[in-house]
Amino acid sequence: MNKVILYLRVSSKEQVEGSSLETQLDMCRRYAIDNGYDVVEVFTEKGESAKTADRTELKFLLEYVAKNKDIFGVIVYKVDRLARNTLDHASLKMFFNKYNVRLISATENLEDTSVGRLIENQLAGFAQFDNDIRTERSQNGMIAAMKAGRYVWKAPKGYVNTGGKGKSNLALDKPELVKKIHLIWELIDTGYTQEEARKEIANRGLTISKSQFNRMLRNKTYMGVIEKFGLSVIGDFKPIVEPELFLRVLDKLDRKAKKIPIYRVNNPDFPLRNFIVHTTCNDGLTASWSTGNGGKYAYYRCKRCKKINYNKDGDEGLETKFTNYLRNYHYKDELKELMLKAIEVNWEDRNKNNQKRVDEIESEISKLKILNKEIVGKNLRNVISDQLAKEMTTENEQKIVELELKLHTQQSTLDDVMKVSEHSLSLLEDISGVWSRIDIDIKKRFQNFLFPQRLPFDGANFRTAQTAYCISQNVIALAQKSSNVPAEGFEPPTNRLERECSIR
Repeated sequence: MNKVILYLRVSSKEQVEGSSLETQLDMCRRYAIDNGYDVVEVFTEKGESAKTADRTELKFLLEYVAKNKDIFGVIVYKVDRLARNTLDHASLKMFFNKYNVRLISATENLEDTSVGRLIENQLAGFAQFDNDIRTERSQNGMIAAMKAGRYVWKAPKGYVNTGGKGKSNLALDKPELVKKIHLIWELIDTGYTQEEARKEIANRGLTISKSQFNRMLRNKTYMGVIEKFGLSVIGDFKPIVEPELFLRVLDKLDRKAKKIPIYRVNNPDFPLRNFIVHTTCNDGLTASWSTGNGGKYAYYRCKRCKKINYNKDGDEGLETKFTNYLRNYHYKDELKELMLKAIEVNWEDRNKNNQKRVDEIESEISKLKILNKEIVGKNLRNVISDQLAKEMTTENEQKIVELELKLHTQQSTLDDVMKVSEHSLSLLEDISGVWSRIDIDIKKRFQNFLFPQRLPFDGANFRTAQTAYCISQNVIALAQKSSNVPAEGFEPPTNRLERECSIR
């Protein structure tokens, strides 16, 4: 006798509890007996849709067919029990053909003839057509319900379904559970990371997997909005999380998710990047970190010229050479004197404007002191009690202290101002030291101020560059040549100065 397999399927719980499976089994067994087939195995799919081939019992059936080479056919009640998608049907037929297994319908004519194959293809097509119609009707019904504010899917954690099919809506679950779920958003809003919030909620008795936790945080149902089919509708149910809180947390999650490594132009590790110009190609140097030999090393590199790398630090490092080079420059003395004179004139002008305020503060202090004397006098005459006198004088003394502090800030002397100014300008005399101490943003602006056209570098020395008007190069006293030493010829003084600067 030819060995066959039976495949039965129902797609809903009602069909499982009803007589559908029994009817299919009875019809398939009767067909097998009438046609002389020996039923060796029955695979029953309970509550599985045929929209896809990803079904538990169907997978077992395919494995069984692959392992047992003597199977003659697979009997189904109807073609649509096996698949409701023409592509899935074709794929399954190809699999069966590979093992010489026939697909047999207990209620439909699937003869292995041209007419039989045509009928089979039509039946598969009608199965998909029927499935598509059902899906379309179901989706239209859900859209209509959704527009009315009803939630017709399985309730998310913290809610329960309250209605029947097509009428489902949401109600809040137990208050303890709702309170814990609301706390999730509160924790993240106050600074907890997503994982820290998940663990904190787990410690409070609500365990949620990482993937489910992430989906929950982005599920707008929790703020009372249904978002399906490309639509967003305010639901007819109470939100667990306030919309403002939900959106604040969502914004934090999105900003963190979009955070990616970026190329920072003003990287504190490389202040000279794009400021030092390689003289060969006249392009600014780039910079980056490199790893090797068990360490991490910083280099400035030329973007165009091959194998042009300069160490960032060390005795021969580019930044060390740059700080040494800055020592060749100083602020012009005449500008320093002009700056101090401008500060002096500005102070005198400001002091004139402040004199009126100084007089007002002194007048207020005098009035408060007189008032305190009057309070003491009233107390001695028993006009006011000791306690009241103490409170009033204490309050006035506090006001006097505050006014005296204001008076002190208004009465800075010219000598104090000039001392501070001279000290500040003396710090600026050390251009190299100033550059080393300031932060990256000021440092970049400072070096661009000193050398507006950037600074050329030939690999060994810095070339002459345009400088800011307020600085000048240090004058180097050149030793006179001995009369016993033959002259070396004439040399342009600028090149000679450059050479001696680089030696320094």
